[in-house]
Formats: sequence, C-alpha cells, structure tokens
Amino acid sequence: MRARPDRDRLAVWTYQEAGEEIPVGDPSVTDAERAAAGRETLAERFAAMLPGNRSRAAAQYAAGGLPDGQDIVRVWRPREEAELRARLTEPSLAVWSSGDVLDVLWQGQAAEVQLYGGVQPRLWPVPETDDLWEVSLRIRRLDEAVISLIVASRQAGGDWPAQVPGIRVWRGPRAPAEPPAAPLRGTVEEHTLDSAALRTARQLTVYRPPGTGRPVPGCLLADGEAVRGFAPALDSAIEAGAVPPVLLIGLHNAPGPLSTRSGVRAQEYLPGHNRRRFDAHLRFAADEVIPWAAERFGPVAPWVAAGFSNGAVWAITAAQRRPDLIGAVAAFSAGLVPQRISGAARSARVRHYLAAGTLEPGFRRSTRQWAERLEKAGLPYRHEEWIGGHDQVWWAQQFPVALGWLLGA
Repeated sequence: MRARPDRDRLAVWTYQEAGEEIPVGDPSVTDAERAAAGRETLAERFAAMLPGNRSRAAAQYAAGGLPDGQDIVRVWRPREEAELRARLTEPSLAVWSSGDVLDVLWQGQAAEVQLYGGVQPRLWPVPETDDLWEVSLRIRRLDEAVISLIVASRQAGGDWPAQVPGIRVWRGPRAPAEPPAAPLRGTVEEHTLDSAALRTARQLTVYRPPGTGRPVPGCLLADGEAVRGFAPALDSAIEAGAVPPVLLIGLHNAPGPLSTRSGVRAQEYLPGHNRRRFDAHLRFAADEVIPWAAERFGPVAPWVAAGFSNGAVWAITAAQRRPDLIGAVAAFSAGLVPQRISGAARSARVRHYLAAGTLEPGFRRSTRQWAERLEKAGLPYRHEEWIGGHDQVWWAQQFPVALGWLLGA
C-alpha cells in the first residue's frame, strides 16, 4: 500500500500507474466507516474515475504498441455482452490472448474484484451487465510469458477473502513448458524448533535429498511454507544432475491471523522496520537453525540464503551480516536492497544469483540495482529476468537454476 502524505486515516487519495488513476486509502479503515463519517468512499472514487480510465485505456488500445520504457499497460475496448459470455466455457473465469493483449474475464456478483498473482490490476465491471468483470493488458513479449492468475472478490461491506482462491496459470506459446510431474525422490518433513532468540517455537519445513550419506550444502529459505511447492522442481534438478544434493530448510513465518503475520513478516525480513525483531530472526536462523541442522542431519556446508520478495531482502541482508556462515544468496524479486556492500561480505566474496520479472517494475528495478552494486564491487553474481511478474510460479522455476549456479561453481 502506498503511503499517504498526511495522517488523515479516513481520506481517499489517488496515484497513477501506467496512465490509470487508482484510488487507495488506509487499509485499516473500511468504506462503511468512511460513509458513517460522511466521507468519500473508495467505491465512490473508483466509480467517479472509471469513465476517464476507460477513455485512456481505449486510446492506448487504439494506439497499438507500448509506451517507451513500459512492458505492460492497461487497454480497453467496448465488446458485446454475448461475445464475452461465449468465452466463459469454464466456470467463472476465462483467460485468452489476442496478439500482445491478455484478456481476463470473471463472472460473479461482487462490489470489487482484484487480480493477484503475476499481475495485479483491479477488474472493471463490463458496461450494462451486473455480473461480468474484465481486464485487458498489453504485454511486451506476451508469447513468452508465464503468468499466474488469482481472482479475488469482495462483497459490499465485506472483507477480502481470508483464503486465496484457485490459481490459473497462463502460458504463452513460446513460454517455458510446465515441468512434468514426477514422484518425489527426496522427503519433505515438518519440524518445530523452540527458539531462544524468538522466545517462541517456530515451524520448519525440510526437504532432504535422496540417499546422500555424505556432507551436503544447505539452503535456508525465507517464507518456508513454500518448500513443498519448490521441492518437486529441486528434486527433479538433483535427479538430472543440474543441482548437487542440497538440504533445504524453510523458515516459516510467525503463526497467527494473516494481517498479523504479514506485519511480523515485514519486521523479521526488512532490516529497517524493527531492528530487534530482525536481529532476533537472524540469530534464530544463523545461530539456532544451522547448528540444529548439523546436529540432526550431519555436516552441512556451505550455506545459501534464499527468498523471494521481502524474503529476498532478508536473504541478501543475512549474507551481508553473517558471511561467516552464509556464502551465497539466491534472491528473487527483491523489493529493497542495501545501499552498500558490507566489508565482511566483500572480503568473503559472497556469491549472488538475482532474478526478477519484467512485469514487476519496482522489484525489477531494485533487483537490478543490487546487481549493479555487485558488479561495481567486482563480486561474483548472475542476474536474470523472466517474462512475467511477482509470481510464485517463476520463483519455483528459478530456484533450482539459482542453486545449480551457486553450488556448481
């Protein structure tokens, strides 16, 4: 959520992104509370801005192509209701492409509909219907893109769904193929570690490669709940010889309601949010989890820190502060990076694999900035970009590539 320049919690304000005006407000305040106080609501501002947004999007559609320096822009054109309904061959959601335009159509009763996953625009109501919602996006190199799509809706006066609905993955005709499903040769285990640093217990998900019988490298993964999703691709890469056998330990987020977890996650992963919490979580990872792994699974070295989004920030910072233990970093879609490289990390020549998507401009820019700082310092790194956005599908696909490069040298 973008910061408000003043402290009026009931206020609604607007920012522009790719020519679209987007209303936002304090997420802790509901539209019902704004209405009760006689203030403008987000829904009212959205409705007032929609005609202008449609007009700009229609002009962008007619212009063809993309503005200089942009890889994604919203477009719009009027279409017949019957034409759109004919697209709904699967319940609720239709996704298709026309040239370089990706179209998403959702059917349902809602006050607001939002797209999550690889791209995250709000859906617009289809004119003269009460149950159709649409978004059209012109995307550079769409034929190579892989984009996960999650449609979430909110009823009037209600909250966003507490659970994420089903995910649809769209792949362009020239995009990497979906990896074939294969039985997992390694094992995935759940553990709970009582932490003195965190003053509570914290869950770990561990992937153990098959039949090692010898010391292996280890990887600490932020947002450790993702281990089960990452394990199949990693397991296949180990089987193919692209990655050496590696012990993967996922550090779970703090338990509790989603809103609470997200706040604590930011404090534990972003060094500037809450120094005490960040330091405690780093001590937990470096001084408790790593020794626990050696005691339970045998010698483990070297160690890689890995993560995506805020977790990528944690992975980078962990290696900056503890290069005595962490010798390499796999960071995807980092939203915030250090302003300078620490002397200890420079001396240790910490290796980095960095990657981000073309459809996540802020994360892409930040990740590239860290690559440029590593380049200037003469440190070993690899920087890649995918045709997609802030997307779990891409993170899972890049993860074994990163470990193969970091551990294979």
